[in-house]
Amino acid sequence: MVTKTRVVHFTNHIGFGGTEKTIYTFLKYLNRDKFDLSVAAFSADKGIGREAAIRALGVDVRVTSPKYLSRYLAEIKPDIFHIHREGGPEPGPISQAKQAGVPVVIEHNVFGRFDKSAENELIDCHIFVSYSCGWRYQMWAGHPLVGAKYQALYNPVEVRQYAAHGFENRDFTRKSIGRIGRPDDTKWEFNFLEAIPLIVERFPDLEFHIIGVTPAVEEKLKKMGVWKNVRLLPLTTDEREIMKFYGEISVLTHFASMGETFGLVLAEGMSARLPVVTHHTPAITDGAHMELVNDAYNGFIARNAEVYADAVIYLLSNPDAARKMGERGFEKAMASYEASAITKGLESIYLLALREKRAV
Repeated sequence: MVTKTRVVHFTNHIGFGGTEKTIYTFLKYLNRDKFDLSVAAFSADKGIGREAAIRALGVDVRVTSPKYLSRYLAEIKPDIFHIHREGGPEPGPISQAKQAGVPVVIEHNVFGRFDKSAENELIDCHIFVSYSCGWRYQMWAGHPLVGAKYQALYNPVEVRQYAAHGFENRDFTRKSIGRIGRPDDTKWEFNFLEAIPLIVERFPDLEFHIIGVTPAVEEKLKKMGVWKNVRLLPLTTDEREIMKFYGEISVLTHFASMGETFGLVLAEGMSARLPVVTHHTPAITDGAHMELVNDAYNGFIARNAEVYADAVIYLLSNPDAARKMGERGFEKAMASYEASAITKGLESIYLLALREKRAV
């Protein structure tokens, strides 16, 4: 009988965002013959969050208080404590894992931040969700990231699932664009919203499909006189509704003031064979969206609202070019982000970290 490696995925909060989607996808694809999996968190959203979806995979979810995390870990005796966090100090979970006797602590460093606290020394492996995150961490750490302790691993995307939805037959003559993400003002760049009236001026019947509007964004769109072009859709974790969203647009638009540490929705749009228009951000901010989108190859990277509008107008005016860029994006997503391959990479990181620990 093969002894399974027991892994606990931890995040402070289970909600709607990309971190929770990443945890869910890893759990879906990790080899259950080799790994015994569970999830712990300090809080969880009801209804719209991903707790129910994770439970539906047959994975136990324990929502516990900081006071009882170490007790829970001591009870189940995991081999690996895999914490998903921003990267900066979050006192408690890591030290509690070590106090509970967990041999290996792995950090999924979502924002590439550097933890100067003593807990950082308790981490056996840092995983960065993009190379730009790793680069920024290296600058703050002040030393090269070499050896098994530092790994770059893109977030997993179910690209093959998108391939089964017939997006290759998309009608690129539709004058429709879309944006999807959590309803957070930092996930919008208000200067680049100024591109929408310029696009509407060229295409008065434009449809702007939005999942994740905020009151401030709604107010700005109304002031600019383009609210009539908006098709507002509810937040959802229902894959059928998400596929429907991607199927009804011709261009995925993205502009987040904070940039992206990975950009899950961009990778999903690429998987749906959509060209992506995004924006340039300074080096010190999150810049992984510029890793995913190669300018003039599978989309465009704009530096101001006028150029942004020109890029979208070009794609809506040239269906053949939009289709070609969408196909390039799909090929890149399949080669770089496909969930089963990425998850095998995570399994290798787990086993390597355990071997390194046992060799000490």
